[in-house]
Amino acid sequence: MAGLVETLSRPVGAALAAVTGTVARVRDGRPMHARGVLLRGTLVVAEDEAGAASVPQGRTPVTVRVSLGAGLPRGLPDVVGIAVRWTDDGAPQDVLFASSGRGRLTRFLLVPRRALLGGWLSTLLPLRSPHGPRVLALRPDHDAARGAGTPVLEVLEATPLGAWHRFGAVELHGPEAGSAHDGDDPEARFDPTGHAPRHLGTYGWEDALRARGYRAARRAGGPAAR
Repeated sequence: MAGLVETLSRPVGAALAAVTGTVARVRDGRPMHARGVLLRGTLVVAEDEAGAASVPQGRTPVTVRVSLGAGLPRGLPDVVGIAVRWTDDGAPQDVLFASSGRGRLTRFLLVPRRALLGGWLSTLLPLRSPHGPRVLALRPDHDAARGAGTPVLEVLEATPLGAWHRFGAVELHGPEAGSAHDGDDPEARFDPTGHAPRHLGTYGWEDALRARGYRAARRAGGPAAR
């Protein structure tokens, strides 16, 4: 089944590459998530939580990039992207989220929003965890934010069609120095395939979907990853 899905994903990837390259040329650079803000954050995960085997436990410093997909004028709905990075033995570990629904089908669909932290975000595609395929999600935790005095995002996981389970949180702190950047800033490149976390790999059919679009964006003048 995995081989069939990967084979079918190649033509989809080719179509995405054509669109990605065209958009990048029109916009003279990176096609999506061209500008964003880098924030300091803390990933908080309890050791006894079910999802703890996939991510660092305890309190881990992270870098978080918040961006808008198309960079539309303020007030217009846009796809919100959040990239989370921590390091493992000096190697970057990246997980990317985009604004989505929370249902069994809508967790796989992009949902444009007006507010940056106005709802759910998911990985859209399942990740390879020690317990099988898992979709990860972020959800604003307004109660925790009021207590902490800083934005807090719940971290949740689910099987592709299963119920969500909260296993951690990301606390957002102040911006990184020089956090406003363009797509050519090497420090702003997040790669969900090349920098997949040690215990949260990607599947071959996902890589086939992404690969051609990423190459088209890079040829057009900007890195495709957020």
